[in-house]
Amino acid sequence: MITLTNNSSISFNFITALKDWHRDSIGRKVYDAPGDVEHSNSRWIRLSESTINLNPNETKRIVVSMTVPKDAGARGLTNSMLFFTQMKEQTKLSKEKKQLGVNVLLEVGVQIYHVPPGLTPGELDFVAFEDQGIIKLETDSVRRVALKVKNTGEINKDAHVRFELTNVQTGAEIPVKTTAIAMLPHAQQWIYVDLPISLKGKHLGVAILDAGDNYDLRVAEKEIDY
Repeated sequence: MITLTNNSSISFNFITALKDWHRDSIGRKVYDAPGDVEHSNSRWIRLSESTINLNPNETKRIVVSMTVPKDAGARGLTNSMLFFTQMKEQTKLSKEKKQLGVNVLLEVGVQIYHVPPGLTPGELDFVAFEDQGIIKLETDSVRRVALKVKNTGEINKDAHVRFELTNVQTGAEIPVKTTAIAMLPHAQQWIYVDLPISLKGKHLGVAILDAGDNYDLRVAEKEIDY
């Protein structure tokens, strides 16, 4: 059951659509037509409504049902994405004066998984740690390191990659933003960590892969010479 609530003072009209998806080598979602990928479950799904009108302060519940084939276990984990997309309406213009119409379009995506029993959890682990040197961006330049992570299991996993950068001579620690990742079964993904280019001397980079309490921490180290 999916519950949609309109807390605004205007009405919203939505159409629904199912799509398949996977992630590319750096974790971005790539969308495909329903049923185009091997790990799809989009053709198993039925909705109680395909178009939804939400009046101000109205709540509606959409029933999502899945008919799972008998051989689904042999396919492993399957996934799809259900989209609710706002339909654009024509803005009425006054005959007496011109009006500026503003259309606010919303889209909400819900990930749908089928996880058969008995799948192997596996682990998340580092498989590569590269110093890619100075990288020029649109408005800036950074010192980039790249970490490659592999999901060895048969279920999807969420994790955080923390990166610690320490000056070997002084012990000074340079703060680096934590990166959140999500990985499908058997996937491999590159995570880019952008560091300042203004540092001097030898630094130790330590990457920590944290997939939660059910998994062991993974640690990778590399010396970075500025």
